[in-house]
Amino acid sequence: MTDERQALAMEGVRFFGEISASISHEIKNVLAIVNENAGLLQDLVRMNAKGIPLTPERLNRAAESISRQVARGDRIVKDMNRFAHSADLPREELDLRDVVAFIPQLTARLIVLQGHLPRIEVPTVPVPVSTNRFFLEHLVWACLHQALKACTADQTVCIVAEPVDRGARIRFGGIDPKALPGSEDFPSPQARLVAGLLGARITVQQDENEIHLLLP
Repeated sequence: MTDERQALAMEGVRFFGEISASISHEIKNVLAIVNENAGLLQDLVRMNAKGIPLTPERLNRAAESISRQVARGDRIVKDMNRFAHSADLPREELDLRDVVAFIPQLTARLIVLQGHLPRIEVPTVPVPVSTNRFFLEHLVWACLHQALKACTADQTVCIVAEPVDRGARIRFGGIDPKALPGSEDFPSPQARLVAGLLGARITVQQDENEIHLLLP
């Protein structure tokens, strides 16, 4: 294995671990809430055994809370499954709009820790690209993460996916000009390596206060 291939493999594992760790935290939160409500139901049963009448409203609230968390857990697991299968094919035809919508959904917990969920703007027609889905997701998250760090508390990152001549582009806007990274700081060496694999290019547009991800 060449040094470059080894570095790509290590970066892929690191990215997968970062996302998986966030997802596992979300699942733990779901289980904690379900467990809390299960404990409440057990308390109500014990109280009823001592002759204290059951309160339908409390039972209903606990049941509804558990149902909400089951639905939340199901969504989280489906997202994790979809993310895991993004590594199935070395190259595939895909609609860029799907990736742009999926990554903020997949990383919602990490995004909320930094600020607001991004605003997404996509055309009504598909934006086709032929690439490696897993590493494209890596680059979208790298750019979004950087944009979030350069966004003030009252701002919202805007993600725009659009076709361009000979390819497609994702623009990350809504960035504080004072916090916009320089080309020497972003993209990182790891992101540059992944971009090279995809034939992509990440640029920091100082005049537009945006980060651009260009895809062939």
